[in-house]
Amino acid sequence: MTGNVLKVRELCKSFGSTKVLNGVSFRMTEGEVISLVGSSGSGKSTALRCVNFLETPTSGEIEVMGDAVSAAVNHHGKTETEIQSAHHIRNFRRRIGMVFQNFNLWPHQTVLGNVTLALLHVLGKNKRDAKEIALSALAKVGMADFRDRYPHQLSGGQQQRVAIARVLAMSPKIMLFDEPTSALDPELVGEVLRVIRGLADEGATILLVTHEMRFARDVSNRMIFLHKGEIEQDGTPEELLRNPASDAVARFLSSVMPLAA
Repeated sequence: MTGNVLKVRELCKSFGSTKVLNGVSFRMTEGEVISLVGSSGSGKSTALRCVNFLETPTSGEIEVMGDAVSAAVNHHGKTETEIQSAHHIRNFRRRIGMVFQNFNLWPHQTVLGNVTLALLHVLGKNKRDAKEIALSALAKVGMADFRDRYPHQLSGGQQQRVAIARVLAMSPKIMLFDEPTSALDPELVGEVLRVIRGLADEGATILLVTHEMRFARDVSNRMIFLHKGEIEQDGTPEELLRNPASDAVARFLSSVMPLAA
């Protein structure tokens, strides 16, 4: 692992009077895999979505590869950020790839079309280069043979693998996964987890929100436990699982340890 790819400083997020994140801070180095874990409602997905400004933080700072974006509430109670234009937002997000729970594939596009679309219209690749990059990404997730099918012709697991290929093709510095198996039938979970594990083994920088504790334990360099919008524990999987830092961590682990054994 080398230098810091992501720095999150004092991240706060409120929805109205409800504070969801309260001063979350952590760093990621290149090639690191971090799993955000905790009970439902602890702020995991909100933190992930704030990293690429799908949710605008109430306050705090996000820095990716030295490019920092801060947010603060002005005296009118509105959130201001240092991002001044849609162009700046696009440049910031190009470094971050997001894989969602529900695939978000274009139903009228083939598998190949879904992966090439952003290459053509966001990165400005020509059609031949875009197709070559897309097929390489699809091959990495085992979906190249399905290039001409449409999303409705695929299983949920296959659709999620296409969604991962779409992110891979953009060569992001960080890959974000928001509960990537939660919308899948149980028998399809394993194929998606195998793809993510392969990416981790190849040195991808991954920030993962998951309820699959056994997988999080095996794939992560660090696990960050969130509780009521704050970091309760940040350590290696062994540290967190064997030496919970608080009663909240211990209670959570006692409820999921049968799954993580």
